[in-house]
Amino acid sequence: MKFCSECGSKVIARSGPNGAPTRFVCTACRASFFQDPRLSAGCIAEWQGRILLCRRAVDPGEGLWELPSGFIADGETVESGALREVLEEAGATVAIRRPYALLHMPRVNQMRVIYLAQLLDDRVEAGIETLEVRLFEEGEVPWNEIAFASTRTALKRYFTERKSGILGFFFAEILPFDERGS
Repeated sequence: MKFCSECGSKVIARSGPNGAPTRFVCTACRASFFQDPRLSAGCIAEWQGRILLCRRAVDPGEGLWELPSGFIADGETVESGALREVLEEAGATVAIRRPYALLHMPRVNQMRVIYLAQLLDDRVEAGIETLEVRLFEEGEVPWNEIAFASTRTALKRYFTERKSGILGFFFAEILPFDERGS
């Protein structure tokens, strides 16, 4: 950020008091601007025991598999954003059952909400940002080709909990060492 969105003057980076995060402050009107995490949402969408994954056509992670998900647009609810992303990326409609996970990725300044959802039918098709879509049994999931650690974390927990019959809401921080796939 170089200029104030309030008055157009130059901004400077300033450390917050008592170890608070750095923020941008206008040199003229003194408005403060925070670099808040971006919010994304997606679904673990299931059809007859299989889950929907999309092979990405865009970076980051081009060519790798991912849950249908993306950033929330201005004025959109988190749930409506998740529904939109499933439709855009997989041509699919789902009924959202409930929130399942909140994942924090501080390295990339993002928060991600994952919903549990039921596909309304098995018709899926690749969208403009998707090379391929497919329904996977647990044993077919291409774990070494999953685009993001947040997806691996959510899916591994989902499959473990699904076996027990208890799918609880969870929070996880995805730290840089998690990117190795651990």
